[in-house]
Amino acid sequence: MKITGARQTRFLAAPPADIIGVLLFGPDRGRVKSRGAALAQIFVPDVDPTFGAALITADDLSGDPAKLADEMSAMSLLGGGRLVRLRLDHERQAAAIAKLIKSFDTDPSRAEAKLIIEAGDMTTRSAIRKAVEASKHFAAIGCYAANANDLRAQVKEGLFAHKIAISPDALENWLPLLEGDHALASGEIEKMALYKGYGAVDGAVVSLADIQTIAAGGQSASIDTIVTEALSGQIDAMDASYRRAVAGKVSPIGILFGLQRQIMRLTEASIAMNSGMPKGQAMKSLRPPVFMMQERTFSAQLDIWGLRMLKRSLAECQAAERASKTAGAPIESIVSRLLLALAGYAAKRR
Repeated sequence: MKITGARQTRFLAAPPADIIGVLLFGPDRGRVKSRGAALAQIFVPDVDPTFGAALITADDLSGDPAKLADEMSAMSLLGGGRLVRLRLDHERQAAAIAKLIKSFDTDPSRAEAKLIIEAGDMTTRSAIRKAVEASKHFAAIGCYAANANDLRAQVKEGLFAHKIAISPDALENWLPLLEGDHALASGEIEKMALYKGYGAVDGAVVSLADIQTIAAGGQSASIDTIVTEALSGQIDAMDASYRRAVAGKVSPIGILFGLQRQIMRLTEASIAMNSGMPKGQAMKSLRPPVFMMQERTFSAQLDIWGLRMLKRSLAECQAAERASKTAGAPIESIVSRLLLALAGYAAKRR
């Protein structure tokens, strides 16, 4: 079945008991991921993380086409519910997956697990999407960029969770910078909450000055410059830019989040290329797409950073973020060391 409009929110909050699986797809991969994580908690709240959950990728199915059917039919070793999460970066096994969906839809009693499929954008010709939308026990939910009202609610609710308010002028100036990607908005809200001390001070309010200081796109191009220089291997230029930025009160946390965001974009393009998409098309498929003036630099960074190193670099960014949240942590030094390490690697690969 196909779930659209306001029905999506109601469905995701309380999916019917006879639903075996849900397909989450669309250009907003951040929304696909966040909805998948939330649905997993509702679908099987008591799932055992070791024996009750299985994560399968598209490449896993290329090597073992029967893996998905086996996981869907396997009973839990310790009792309770089971959950299977299928993450699709390509649809090479689309026919087999569509056949499996039809099979379980015809005989739902065979399913011992709930299924969540997370995918990118799918056309109406997709065999998987067709099978799900034509079924009774599976649901398809498209994930597209949030509109202004959705973003406004996301910002307010995200900050309110940390007991932080936001002034009207700050909100209206921030919203245009968050359009296009749910994950970007979530990351920016988390970054702002960190900057405001997670509401440690009663009555904390995000001001327009805060947006201009910390929000991605709300300040000068210094963050983009530092990130570009680091990932392009320009060690001396990056170090000088970083020192000037810190002296100018640019937040090291803001630089770290900018670095993470660029690595995630490179990773998404690299995954698309590994699936057979030409580099130029992979760059244009990003949301937002790579700006024309940045295409040459972005292309060069894709040549420097392979998918394995991008994933490793993202893990290092996340480790630096965790370290920065420790009381009294030398945040400037933590971010500086990370930038120098990345720039050093890139310099050797140029």
